[in-house]
Amino acid sequence: MARRPKVSIDLREVGVNSDPLVAGPGADLAVAFQALITAMNSTAVREAILEASAFPLPDDMPAFLLVNQLIYRTTARPTDMADAIGTGRSNVSKIVRRLEEAGLVGRMPDPADGRQSRIGLTPEGREVARRILKVSSDSYAVIFRDWSARDVERLESLVVRMVSDLDERLDHAIERTAGMRPPRPRA
Repeated sequence: MARRPKVSIDLREVGVNSDPLVAGPGADLAVAFQALITAMNSTAVREAILEASAFPLPDDMPAFLLVNQLIYRTTARPTDMADAIGTGRSNVSKIVRRLEEAGLVGRMPDPADGRQSRIGLTPEGREVARRILKVSSDSYAVIFRDWSARDVERLESLVVRMVSDLDERLDHAIERTAGMRPPRPRA
């Protein structure tokens, strides 16, 4: 851990320039994506969705994040969830146990490796997931209220194309990290 300096540096004295570091072609896109990702991953947004969806473990953000991942992954090995929800592998076991006790997830053998297990949403967990998705969908409806159907379709097409191209060019790093194959552009 870095030590705090004995004397604070006055940025005015060292001539810090307050111009944005992100500039040039594509800067607006980069800043917009950074703002979107930061906002959507913020504690405030996550807590609002957790509360609005009546998540059955109201004070358990790690459990909420794991259920969120299972919405898109369907099933996953517990060890693969650690990075996805920003916690250690040993903590994932505790989170899974809490979700099992709440009846939201179950286990099954991993078909690719019988020594491993996979977790997935139970019928009750899927109902909770539907509530989470409804809260998210309602938010999107508000965001795109003044957009034409064509504009929404165009945005979706371009974002899907961008993510697909990035995944291909990065040797499927997005797929490995996300635990699912990103959608591919429609022909």
